[in-house]
Amino acid sequence: METTPKSMEAPAAKPKNKNLILIGIVIIVLIVVGAGVYAYVNSGSTTPQGTKFTMWDVGAVCSNATQCGFKDPSGNANSTITSGTVVYWANTGKASHSATSCDSAGVASGGTIGCPVPNASNLPGFDTGVVPGGSNTKSITFNAAGTYYYFCTVHAFMHGKIVVA
Repeated sequence: METTPKSMEAPAAKPKNKNLILIGIVIIVLIVVGAGVYAYVNSGSTTPQGTKFTMWDVGAVCSNATQCGFKDPSGNANSTITSGTVVYWANTGKASHSATSCDSAGVASGGTIGCPVPNASNLPGFDTGVVPGGSNTKSITFNAAGTYYYFCTVHAFMHGKIVVA
């Protein structure tokens, strides 16, 4: 019996995909690490510090004081706080609102529109600007004692006062 001699040639070379596999693993690791770092950095509390005042409304309609307004932690638009207190205004409604002082600093530009009584004691003015609905917030620190009257520039019938003792 005669046997056919086996060829001494090397088998056909397989493509070397090891580098592509290694590059793919590195990319996956970078994505996972990046996502972990993002989650870690953004896992801190985003709740502002201070006393929460809520700008609220019942939805798209806000045409009178029964449909939108301000509330302090006890549910009142009028509140007493101590000097140095940070108040953060949280708009939990759907409509945009502001909390704008209407004292003699002139934030309400030219008068007492929306304010029951203007403040004549030259207290610093404040203005959150228009805060979009959906739990957006803006903080204001009250350092000077006195009575601050405020209103919403979007809905002038929304108003209240903060007494800083």
